[in-house]
Amino acid sequence: MIDPAPRAVSRRSLLTAGGAIGVSAALAGCSPHGGSAEPAPIGPDPLPSAAPSGWEVVWEEDFSSADLDAAVWTAADHGGNRDLNEKHYNDPAMVAIEGGSLVLHARRQEREGYPFVAGSISSKDKLAVGPYGRLSTRQLLGPGQGLGFGVCLYGVDIDSVGWPACGEIDATEIAAGRPRSPFASIHGPGYSGGSPISATGAIPSLVDRWAEHVLEWEPGRISWAIDGTVYHVADASDPRAAGGWPFDRPFFVTIVLTVGSFLSGDVDESTWPRNGTESSPNAYAVVDFIRFEQRVADSTRR
Repeated sequence: MIDPAPRAVSRRSLLTAGGAIGVSAALAGCSPHGGSAEPAPIGPDPLPSAAPSGWEVVWEEDFSSADLDAAVWTAADHGGNRDLNEKHYNDPAMVAIEGGSLVLHARRQEREGYPFVAGSISSKDKLAVGPYGRLSTRQLLGPGQGLGFGVCLYGVDIDSVGWPACGEIDATEIAAGRPRSPFASIHGPGYSGGSPISATGAIPSLVDRWAEHVLEWEPGRISWAIDGTVYHVADASDPRAAGGWPFDRPFFVTIVLTVGSFLSGDVDESTWPRNGTESSPNAYAVVDFIRFEQRVADSTRR
């Protein structure tokens, strides 16, 4: 059973699909008006790959059960970040399980001053990973312009030290309108908001196809890869990080679908046709699995 306090995952607290951390998601097929949300295409055989040699799985979520594991995840219920020009309210009804995957939906629906609703989940105050390890996800994003998807990590001390002093690692950021340019970023003291330490890739389109994203997090170094190709490395020796390198602590995990924002741009008819339809077959993100591993030698020492 999970402690109510955040837990840093290491070898000593090995958590697998059949153990303390369940594998599930909530509100299957729900929509704000009842009935089913638009079905998202679940790709053929989206099965987790094996952990690479030298790494040991210490936590894995494959969303194979029927309900979101409340001991690990919370479905967000709050407005989007207006400082980032986000146009959606985070609505728990937009979080679902379909075909054994986590699906985050979005709809054109006004709520608390936002014109759209979208789904996101967080492990804040429940589960933390690290410090150091390998975070991998298998995912796809729908093709609607203005949609964005992210897997972002935040230091567990965010409530006491604030952001960006707590540190933020954006393991994955994708804008559907720029499907060949994923973003890899870290935020810390003196490099945050619109000026993070960041880079974009130049790879085959990430929209409507499965891809495995891997973050390798080591002391003083973080790297990002997609389907085995490294596209960015951040290092503590970077002069831009002179204000501090706050990535030596446990981090909690968020998985988000956004509508609008400076990153993704505004929606257009590819997302919601101008016929007033609230649902859209293109407004979704799908996660097959999320897994955290540590090097065998590192996890043995912990």
